[in-house]
Amino acid sequence: MSRTPSEINEEIAIKIAKFKEIFVPYPPHVHLHAQCDLMRKLNRELRGKPQYGLRVLAPTGSGKSTTADSYIAYVEKHTPRTEDYIPVIKIDLERHMTSKKLMVLILQEFGDSFPNYGNELMLKKRVIACFERFRTELLIVDEVQHLNYRSGSKNDVTDTLKGLLDTGVVSIVFLGTEEAEKMFNRNLQLNGRLRPPCDLKPLSAKKAEDQKLFAGFVAHLDKALMDTGVLPELSGLNDAKILASLFEVSGGV
Repeated sequence: MSRTPSEINEEIAIKIAKFKEIFVPYPPHVHLHAQCDLMRKLNRELRGKPQYGLRVLAPTGSGKSTTADSYIAYVEKHTPRTEDYIPVIKIDLERHMTSKKLMVLILQEFGDSFPNYGNELMLKKRVIACFERFRTELLIVDEVQHLNYRSGSKNDVTDTLKGLLDTGVVSIVFLGTEEAEKMFNRNLQLNGRLRPPCDLKPLSAKKAEDQKLFAGFVAHLDKALMDTGVLPELSGLNDAKILASLFEVSGGV
């Protein structure tokens, strides 16, 4: 008996959802996990003193956001959220950000019932109070390329983030595309508060080490597709000819 289009679509939706949950233990992503863990430990040791930030820039599709989400899931599995403890929060910046919008996004992530209530100074005080109350060790700020402006009020957002580091309440990981590099290079005060970059560069087909990394990732992905039931069997993605084509169309990302 043939299936209806609705039944087929339901199966497709389930498989896409399973695919989106796959996390391949790709060495650069594992290294990013380790750096995020270091940032949390630095926060504990430097609590009340100026904190560090970490820059993570990569082309779209490099897995930086997925890696951050998987790190948060890992942390909350081992140290679950409680009424007075939220170890890590993550916000996604929007275009045309302002300092007030930044505070609102953070308060929303903390579950504040009235995140828009009050002026910018009041919101900032409430944000700092939340970091202290919930003993939050790490703030992950995604899409920081939206802050790539030369002048105007939007620059205040980078100063506000720098100010959060200076208050000593939280470490910050900055995620974004390569477009954000100019912003970091211009804001020397913020740049001076950052640890060495943990950027995810595209792999090069000319480097043997990068070829090995890419082949390992593809092999793990192929197995994960089968193990999660997205596909019924291995697809042979690490076949030499297929691998070369995948490397070319992905641009090493």
